[in-house]
Amino acid sequence: MKLSRRQLLRNSMFIPGAIALNPLLTPFVQRARAAAEGKGAPLRIVFVVKSSGLTPAELVPQEMTEELVHVGQASAAGDNYQQALSLKHSDKLIDRPLAKVKLHESLAPLEPLKDRIAIVQGLSGKMCKGGHSSWFGAMGCYRGGGEHDWSDIIAPTFDGVMARHLPSIFPHVGLCISGKVMGGASVQDGVIYPGISAIARNRQLPYQATPLAAYKELFSAAATSDEDLMENRLNGTLLDFMVSDIKRLQKSIGSAEKEKLDIYLDGFESLRNRQRDLKGVEEQVRKAAPTVSDKYTSQTETDRLEAHFDIAAASLIAGLTNVITIRPDTLSTLYTGLNVDKGVHGLGHGEGEDPIGHRRNIRKFHIEQIARLAKKLKETPEGRGSMLDNTLIVYFSDAGEKHHASLEQWPFVLVGGLGGKLKINGRYLQYPAYQKDGHHTIANLYMTIAKAAGLEMETFGQVDMNFDKAAQQGALRELMA
Repeated sequence: MKLSRRQLLRNSMFIPGAIALNPLLTPFVQRARAAAEGKGAPLRIVFVVKSSGLTPAELVPQEMTEELVHVGQASAAGDNYQQALSLKHSDKLIDRPLAKVKLHESLAPLEPLKDRIAIVQGLSGKMCKGGHSSWFGAMGCYRGGGEHDWSDIIAPTFDGVMARHLPSIFPHVGLCISGKVMGGASVQDGVIYPGISAIARNRQLPYQATPLAAYKELFSAAATSDEDLMENRLNGTLLDFMVSDIKRLQKSIGSAEKEKLDIYLDGFESLRNRQRDLKGVEEQVRKAAPTVSDKYTSQTETDRLEAHFDIAAASLIAGLTNVITIRPDTLSTLYTGLNVDKGVHGLGHGEGEDPIGHRRNIRKFHIEQIARLAKKLKETPEGRGSMLDNTLIVYFSDAGEKHHASLEQWPFVLVGGLGGKLKINGRYLQYPAYQKDGHHTIANLYMTIAKAAGLEMETFGQVDMNFDKAAQQGALRELMA
């Protein structure tokens, strides 16, 4: 009897060890099974985490400014410097359509996609550390770290949680142009640990700071030259050797040392399995691979960021990953490509000729890259719609509402959707002020995204002990479809 593809996929669920043979094949089997059963396409999330705060008042649509924005004066430069604009606190939920209003200048690149965005204001994050950065707390919703470095990583951050929940060949792709929150060069090369993402307690997620290296790592399956093919084969042989060597060593050492080796073994086995899985998707990867240009070797931060966003789009389209975090800058970043005269840290303290204007231009540049990414996904057919229908882009800051943040407000810009599970259909949504009835936290937003992606969570991270615990549980019903 000849079985249909649907019957074969259903039967594979009951074959012992069918998936266990290679866990990295799981997402491909899941996608094939979903297609056979008429289910939706895979879901994807891209986090874009800027530094030095995201000014709430400069996310308010132009026609709403008089009602929602308090216009003041900027004080002298220094630690007391504040933005000239601030968001008026509200005692009630504000939910307005964006269709008939004009987006703020900062968000202008998203005008063509206005029906696919949601501006979410008023959420707090006071369970985290304020100041220059919340470190892992920004995506973990817990307190940790000082002004210049992090402390213990209490738990996985939300991008780490989603990387496990939405598996792929590369569970998580991290891209950045600089290092830690404070210190370091404006542009750095190599693998970076910026202190914002973790896959488990005290286990950071790495980021690639070099666009060309990220391209080679992600798109090695697209190689066609004899030299590149030989390098891939040598890398595979080396990984096989390392895995075998570690297994042999484990047999001759004590239990304490064996536990440490287990971590290395897990890493090398993941790399080896990943390279093997890439052999089955060469053509798909080759079609989606971005064109390498001088942006990939440039030392100008704007060029490198554009390359990183190109890599992010291609990685999603090729099916290499479902979770990406992009770290566009740190406090040390100097945007020479935008003719900015001070680093991000200096701008936050009001230094330079036009600090507010420069911060606005940096924010607009980030939004331009997000709009380019969203446009590419919208132009890529998937199911009955496009890839943007099944991809959520989340733009926010690791420092809440401003430089030296109080974290009573933590703005977010959401673009795209998650298979129609979220109400991201052109909305301005502002929650009541901190400690008012109806107020919620950034943890509620993360639980909302998780629920839309099929992961139910009653709580996430630590609780803010200064207001109603019940309000900090579960998803935001206003955003659930």
